Amino acid sequence: MFKKIRKPYLTLAALSGLAFLPGLASGQGFELEEGVNIVGLGVVQAPDYQGSDDYATAVGPFLRYYFSGERYVNVLGPQLSLNLLDHEVWQFGPMVVLRFGRDDDVDDPIVKQMDEIDDTVEAGAFVAANYQLSDDRRHRFVVTADLVADTGDAHEGYIGTVGFKYWLPVHEAVVMHMGAGFAYADENYMQTYYGVKGSDIALFPSLGGSAYNPDGGISDVRATIGAVVHMSKTWHLGLGARYQGLQGDAKDSPVVDERGDSNQWIYGIGLGYAWQ
Repeated sequence: MFKKIRKPYLTLAALSGLAFLPGLASGQGFELEEGVNIVGLGVVQAPDYQGSDDYATAVGPFLRYYFSGERYVNVLGPQLSLNLLDHEVWQFGPMVVLRFGRDDDVDDPIVKQMDEIDDTVEAGAFVAANYQLSDDRRHRFVVTADLVADTGDAHEGYIGTVGFKYWLPVHEAVVMHMGAGFAYADENYMQTYYGVKGSDIALFPSLGGSAYNPDGGISDVRATIGAVVHMSKTWHLGLGARYQGLQGDAKDSPVVDERGDSNQWIYGIGLGYAWQ
């Protein structure tokens, strides 16, 4: 489902800044107007691990298919979600995420020596409210929330996100969007991706031989901006960017503070084919 050119940690599922994405998440696809099916391919630049200042390229598919009224299945690279509600405003259903770990493929010479973090599958649910603001169905305000937990033993924790996105048609062929949100992760998640323990402690002299054990809390805040360009009735181009600012113990981790950057940027572009 997801081709790794270099394995950026956020992958396509996190790119809620793009017109064709989640927007780390989620419940939103390459949105033209509700009820339109679309399939396509996206290319993204993202950090190669959580908190990295080195970037990598990834390519992956996206799909939204309506199978019964407002019910749909959404595929965003390594993320799959299923809306079970046939409702004009509310969306709710299960979601599954393949979260890539961290290995010696990263660029940083210190981080690549750290213990590897395995890829894992997370499962949970999402809820969204989609408010149409005018006669143009593309003009809307969307609020989303999701929560997923590790089904394996990579981090054995959970992470949830809350966000909103405002869609504004500025031309018959162009729709702009902007949004914001935040993520909350528990202690297990934070210690896996931002902690330093065991043999890894020696890689960070600033720790003075002690482990770094971050607590759970708000792990990041994010803002997105992007656009959809309707090239024809069937072909659509999406492009956008997301800023993600790591917070709290995630920001203070030596993996981020000494070897990476708490200011994370994600950029991407996607081409989609739509039908009804």
